[in-house]
Amino acid sequence: MMWVSAGYSPVGELLFDPASRAEPAMQLWLLCFLTFGGAFWCTVRGQGQGAVWLLGLQTAAALGALATGHDGSEGVLLCVIAAQTPYFLPSRRATQWVVGMALLSAAVYFATLPLETAVPTAALFTGFMGFTAMVARIQQREAQGRRELARLHTELKAAQVLLADREREQERLRIARELHDSLGHHLTALSLNLEAASHTVTGPGEEHVRRARTVARTLLGEVREVVSSMRDGPSQLGPSLQALAQGVPGLDVHLQVPDKLSINDPVAAQSVFRCVQEVITNTLRHASAKNLWIDVVSTEEGGIQVHARDDGKGAATLKPGAGITGMQERFALLGGKVELRPAGGQGMELVAWLPARGDDR
Repeated sequence: MMWVSAGYSPVGELLFDPASRAEPAMQLWLLCFLTFGGAFWCTVRGQGQGAVWLLGLQTAAALGALATGHDGSEGVLLCVIAAQTPYFLPSRRATQWVVGMALLSAAVYFATLPLETAVPTAALFTGFMGFTAMVARIQQREAQGRRELARLHTELKAAQVLLADREREQERLRIARELHDSLGHHLTALSLNLEAASHTVTGPGEEHVRRARTVARTLLGEVREVVSSMRDGPSQLGPSLQALAQGVPGLDVHLQVPDKLSINDPVAAQSVFRCVQEVITNTLRHASAKNLWIDVVSTEEGGIQVHARDDGKGAATLKPGAGITGMQERFALLGGKVELRPAGGQGMELVAWLPARGDDR
């Protein structure tokens, strides 16, 4: 909108005054104006890829339009550039860039406008540039703060889910111990007493004792099986992952995971959980995405696969950080792998895989 407003008067002159179209200055102005619009569109469309040279092209085009214009209103274009610098440059370089634009634009104003017009115009647009850069910087910090808060929220939720799982696991083990120590002990004593009774009872009661001894042994075996299954039962990943993905601030997480998906190995189960957590955290921190799709499925070979992709800005080159590197190492120790690559069109894509272990399903 500011780009259109900056070119309103010259474009109108070009449209309604055919003679102006032959003027070299007006032709150069139009070239600079259109170049700025194209570079700005590429900067926004590319979401940061090649932003530095595109900012340089915008700056050169804006100064060219300013030098070939009539009233200095093209300074608005420099304010548009100043608003972009905090998003694509470090803080110090962004400040230097804005100061440089202010000095160059002042030189152009003093060279092309009368002194009584150049001074207030240069001061006005210099103030606008500083103001827009400051507002953009504040907005960027607020956005970073929201992303960091969302990341901490995800980590806190992950800790809560793991704590709840640990409490359920402890309760399950406590019940298993109680069954083994109390009920198992009494059933064993009952079996021994019935065994002794079977050697002393004769007549009609002998058959009843024998049947009671069989029932006691069967019941003892079933108790032991229940205790064993409670101690070594598989981890149910579905509810834990669903709890982790719900209500992530600033990001819609679309999680698909079978309700009955379970992993027998607790180390593998924790690795899958941490993988999903790391994907959500990285998307919040780096991707600037609105949606994240995560599918956790069983493979045909019996393993587990995590497939994730987002609709964020992506990256031209991939440089895994500590979180992704740690995840790759964790999966490699279990015989699996983690791959990170640009998604088709935009965003990033991650595929993590673990081989079959025990009765995972």
